[in-house]
Amino acid sequence: MFLRTSTRVQILFIAWTVIACLVLFFLLLINHFPIDIAWKDTLLSGLIISIISQILYFIQTYYHAKKPVNFFNFGLILVLTAIYQLLINSSFKIILGDERWTQYIFPFEGARAIIVFFILIAVSLYWWIQKNQQIQSQVHQQLIEQERALTKAELDNIHQQIQPHFLFNSLNSIAALTEINPQEANRMILLLSDFLRGTLRKDIQTLIPVSEEIDQIKRYLEIEKIRFGHRLKTDFQIDEACLETLVPPLLLQPVIENAIKFGLYGSTGEVTIYISVSCVNQNLLIEVRNPFDSDFIQEKTGKGFGLTSIKRRLTLLFNQNDLLITEKKDNLFITKIRIPI
Repeated sequence: MFLRTSTRVQILFIAWTVIACLVLFFLLLINHFPIDIAWKDTLLSGLIISIISQILYFIQTYYHAKKPVNFFNFGLILVLTAIYQLLINSSFKIILGDERWTQYIFPFEGARAIIVFFILIAVSLYWWIQKNQQIQSQVHQQLIEQERALTKAELDNIHQQIQPHFLFNSLNSIAALTEINPQEANRMILLLSDFLRGTLRKDIQTLIPVSEEIDQIKRYLEIEKIRFGHRLKTDFQIDEACLETLVPPLLLQPVIENAIKFGLYGSTGEVTIYISVSCVNQNLLIEVRNPFDSDFIQEKTGKGFGLTSIKRRLTLLFNQNDLLITEKKDNLFITKIRIPI
């Protein structure tokens, strides 16, 4: 019993047993039982009831009824009460002899049986409650583990879909550069290798310092600058006090990819992407701003997976669905991400 129950349950059961034995001992003394019979009765009764309680525990461990009061438990308690009576009578006949047994034990058999019956009902109910709480706790834990597994599976699925367009575009650019500018093609291959190495080794559920995420974004932008040349400009405004704040890895790449897509694809001139990181009111605030052509955006038919994936990741990781918002202001498309610190 004690190997399978918590320390709190063990202490409570032992305390109740000791209190019950003390009450019995004083009741016997008050009713003028000799002290030697009183302590023998107390010790023997406490021992037998403790053993029967363990039997009840093991039965309810392997056979847990849906309801605490049922015919099986009722019948079981009747049988165990009869066993108690048989054991106590047999023991006292041997210990006290027939004369003292007849004088002090036999006259109270009925009252003793009723008391023991209700004690065992209380013990049975106690063990049923403990077992029921244990089952509920296990079910709750299983639900939590299943939810975590589903969350991880969804995050992994998002991870696998984050970069395909960027990768395909980079490979196409490398293929084109090998004919026109082999040196730049080689540089782009090295940059792409460094970027992918930093990407593939990240666990999507493990938070990293925002400084690492910024470094990874700068690698990404170096690759994109080879593709777009002088047309792509960037402006970083980073609060150094926030550099050690933890964020999900691969958080900004889809956002920057989205900014490049809608900032440069619909334009032939230079485009500057603004990236700011600051700490405000126990939150890390990341803001990405890029110019956009409203006519070009209306013509696009893409599903916008990048921002959708980021919003879903933030919801899964922080259990909040308002951590990413977007807005359009003065021909600027603004993406704001808030990370609780």
